[in-house]
Amino acid sequence: MRRDTLARGLRALLLGALLSLPGVAAAGGGVLKLSYDSNDRYGESFTFVADTDDGTYVTVNLSVTNIGPGSRTGICRATVLRPGKRAWAPQKRMGANDWSYNPAQDQLTMGACFARATDTGLTVDAPLDNGRVQLEYARKPAPWSPEGSVVESGKDRYRHEVVLAGSPVTVKLRVPAEEGVTLKGGGYVDHSRSTVAPAKVAKRWVRFRALKGPPYAVVLGREGQSGDYAPVYLWEDKGDARLLESFALTQTGTKDKSTWRAEFTDRDGKPALTLKGTSLLQRSAPVESLGVLGGLVRPMVGSPVTYLLRGVMERPGKAPVDGLMEVTLEGE
Repeated sequence: MRRDTLARGLRALLLGALLSLPGVAAAGGGVLKLSYDSNDRYGESFTFVADTDDGTYVTVNLSVTNIGPGSRTGICRATVLRPGKRAWAPQKRMGANDWSYNPAQDQLTMGACFARATDTGLTVDAPLDNGRVQLEYARKPAPWSPEGSVVESGKDRYRHEVVLAGSPVTVKLRVPAEEGVTLKGGGYVDHSRSTVAPAKVAKRWVRFRALKGPPYAVVLGREGQSGDYAPVYLWEDKGDARLLESFALTQTGTKDKSTWRAEFTDRDGKPALTLKGTSLLQRSAPVESLGVLGGLVRPMVGSPVTYLLRGVMERPGKAPVDGLMEVTLEGE
């Protein structure tokens, strides 16, 4: 196999593994400040999500990693899933000299892409591959992370922080060969930072985000490789997150024909909520898609598979809440 083909495949896989992790707080400074680490397993990412009123799903990821070829590698990536249209997922990889953070403006710049936080909201701009994604969040970022958001593995750490749990968002899209559109919806932002090898961070993740509030809601659950559960919580609109105990996952069908159900219990062992997938938007399996090459890199990053679904949250005595459900597995 040619060396350049191997390198491209490895970079694609490592990026997929990094971006599969849910939102970490910088050690002081602005909302969008990176806390760079020289560790070979270091990866840090801001993930900006929008769910629009017409059913379009948009993410922009601004990331830095030492994993794989090179160090201090910057990545700007967008994913656009529009009903009835092909997915658009451009990305740009760059060296250490092509990304920066400006503390005076609280702005993180990755090549031509940037994100900027202010006292009134948050702006993201990602011009990529002759297209462009622009996000305007109407609420001020308010970072928080509940109990269990730090995962330890020896001397290494993974941390999770929600930067903006729910906000009205304006989305401007210009996808190649299509007319530009302006959409309204709800948005979410998180931040992750890790020096733990991606394969060791978790066995399974479950996430749910109701972004077209009110009501807004965020559910996050992690099952560790040793069977521990943390963080596991539910957040709704205001106040602190409600800490939960654990969850059980059930899959119906296989691969692109599957859906998911997650049942969460509270700290008294009682049923707290149920998440049900209603339609599959995307299945992402970066190692699987690499074929033979996947066997070369699997020992380093594992084999993450992520399902993105439309879903519903159900709780005893309360009305169902629609949102986005994600299930990420280490191997399948």
